[in-house]
Amino acid sequence: MAANACSPERLAALVRARDVRALDELVTCHGSRLMAVAQRHCRNRADAEDAVQDALLSAGKHLGDWRGEGSVEGWVIRMVANACAKMRRGRKNDPALHSTEIEPIAMEPTVERMAQRAELNEQLAAALATLAPVDRAILLLAEAEEWDSKRIAAEVDMTSGAVRTRLFRARKRLQEVLAPGLADLAREP
Repeated sequence: MAANACSPERLAALVRARDVRALDELVTCHGSRLMAVAQRHCRNRADAEDAVQDALLSAGKHLGDWRGEGSVEGWVIRMVANACAKMRRGRKNDPALHSTEIEPIAMEPTVERMAQRAELNEQLAAALATLAPVDRAILLLAEAEEWDSKRIAAEVDMTSGAVRTRLFRARKRLQEVLAPGLADLAREP
């Protein structure tokens, strides 16, 4: 494959043109990322493979529907996550998943622990709100989407070094704010 085959611009152009070669390039260039996302959301390899296949089929049917907001890869990653969610919803009534032969162990959190978690969630939301919007975006892309600094830099129009510095500072800020609550939560049995 040519060196520019995996460029986001080329992939976007193929999708805009409704060219099915875009699907081949998605698999070639981003297949491992799609599979990693699917395994994280579906939690087993067989379902993950099905989810990626379903997402690619859906992308093929809706090539002309991509609005150009974000990357093509991100668009298909959302399809993968949605396919996993659809699988989980479809299985909630599967009797094989609700075997009565095994007694579940009650591991319900205490009221205190639930209150601590709720307080920690509020602290996290407040701490995220104190970050500059670009720092919050960088942190969420790195932590939630697992993007590397080079990819984030391209998305937010910064150098990779600036992204790493901002990410370090944002993480440090969150650690400072959340450290007391995490320490309390860790002490609970």
